[in-house]
Amino acid sequence: MSRGGHMNQIGTTLLGMVNTTSHLSTNHQIAIWVLSNLEHLDYISEPEMAKACNVSKSSINRFCKELGFQNFQQFQTAVLKFRRPYGLKYDLAQEEGYDPDRTMLGNYTELVASNARALAEHVDDALLESIARDIDAYDQVVILGEMQSGAVAFSLQHNLFSSGKAVTAYIYSPEQREVLRTLQPGTLLIIFSLFGNFFQRIVDEAGTFTHPEGTKVVWITSRPVLPPTIPVDVVIDCKLDKTLAAGNLSMELVANAIVLHYWRMHHTEEA
Repeated sequence: MSRGGHMNQIGTTLLGMVNTTSHLSTNHQIAIWVLSNLEHLDYISEPEMAKACNVSKSSINRFCKELGFQNFQQFQTAVLKFRRPYGLKYDLAQEEGYDPDRTMLGNYTELVASNARALAEHVDDALLESIARDIDAYDQVVILGEMQSGAVAFSLQHNLFSSGKAVTAYIYSPEQREVLRTLQPGTLLIIFSLFGNFFQRIVDEAGTFTHPEGTKVVWITSRPVLPPTIPVDVVIDCKLDKTLAAGNLSMELVANAIVLHYWRMHHTEEA
């Protein structure tokens, strides 16, 4: 399946290119233009796009192939399917508990506090402690997450390092596909996926996802719908929606709680 196989994957892929290429490169220049015009590329031709980006037609062709498409037509098909995924994500007025007499910041912090309390009620803290023990026990720990989830992955990596554990984190698709293709026995794999589509997006492109002996896969998400062929050992369902007051925050709170458990394991005299 091509990278454009999912409705909004083209946006994520383009952002990944922007974040991993020089701002002076041709691919970066084209990607920024496309990201700014995704909803207006219905009928543009390859020569017209080259002219708009002030590059050659061959540069557009190379750009499409770098994204994983066979040609411009396949790239354009993916673009035509694009929809911005967030909908009411930023409309706090649609949230339960919204008070029009409060400031924007006041409403937001109240919703954050409410969601944090809900998270504490339905996520099993003993399970988070168990994950912390696994992190301590496994020599090879790999954390995956992309875009918003990638920020949580990097935060967990940094906080574990500050607590004495060095782990690896990957937030871009090429590296993640390589991890899944070459997953080694005895690896603890922790995956953050806010929208729950990590496996559909990555595994389809990585090929068959095997589960080597001694490997443990932990999936932390707000939408725990898995294909039946995916071997996951532990699922942390944050059960919250994807608004700014819930989704990414819920995964960050879970990740931080895991770090707190890990730290306490090694500092019992100070806890």
